[in-house]
Amino acid sequence: MTASATFDPWTAHASVLREKVFEHIFLGDLTRALLRAGRRCEVLRAEFDGSGFDLALEADGVLRHVQLKAMRADGKRADVDIHVALAAKPSGCVIWMLVDPDTFITTAWRWFGGKPGEPLPQLGDKVVRHAKANSQGKKSERPDLRKVGRGRFETVTTIDGLIERLFGDAHDREVLGLRAHLARQPALPPSAPAWMRLVQQGMFDALPEQIDPDESVDLAHIVDGYALVGLETPDAIQMALAGRRPDNFDDLGPAALWAAMFVEHRRLRFGSGESKDDLRWFADAYARLRSILVSAIR
Repeated sequence: MTASATFDPWTAHASVLREKVFEHIFLGDLTRALLRAGRRCEVLRAEFDGSGFDLALEADGVLRHVQLKAMRADGKRADVDIHVALAAKPSGCVIWMLVDPDTFITTAWRWFGGKPGEPLPQLGDKVVRHAKANSQGKKSERPDLRKVGRGRFETVTTIDGLIERLFGDAHDREVLGLRAHLARQPALPPSAPAWMRLVQQGMFDALPEQIDPDESVDLAHIVDGYALVGLETPDAIQMALAGRRPDNFDDLGPAALWAAMFVEHRRLRFGSGESKDDLRWFADAYARLRSILVSAIR
């Protein structure tokens, strides 16, 4: 019998197989870490190469379009080609795997992208050219691709760190959930203040530094505060109305704080009216809410 030739997985003719294997390795590492944390992830694949992405990943209400790259951990490649169509996706990103050439274990990832909900950073104007020249000896341009150097990538050494960049930390996810909740509410009438209509669209930098008591009521009621924090039964709502309002905002995220303002306004509506202490509480709550939301978009 003739011995079969040794297969080298790092040769050019094995590139398609290698890409699929690395994609499976990436998804296995990612979904295992998410499952271990009690989180789910949905995975979709692009139908064709011109989509600009290889994978669409959704977890915690965050959708990410990912262009996946891979190379040997000891490789010297200085840049990668990124499809311009990826920049049209609301949360496009590029993940560049560094793989141990012997074990095929990922040793680190290079990350190129923004926060969840943010577009891809500018790709620059370095257009990719074909590797082979035409009959005139010229290498024609590939206008849909841009070269992006490794220096623009951030190195991430743990899968948990990569997950945070993909889907945000707990605070990022709460802000995104709040935006999604606002988008489901009935549109404000044209007579509403312009800044309030912008806030309802998730443009939190439109929040003014100070608002009067009437505006505080209107702002609180942009959201259904009961649904926002899962108070969807009459008994749960009555318990919230009978409870004590929070005096310390340090541990409250934006959704919980906004819901507290909503519930407190509802409580006072059926009570004896607002006192000076109540007005001070709402002013402090609003100042804290604005600080959290405005800082979240910077």
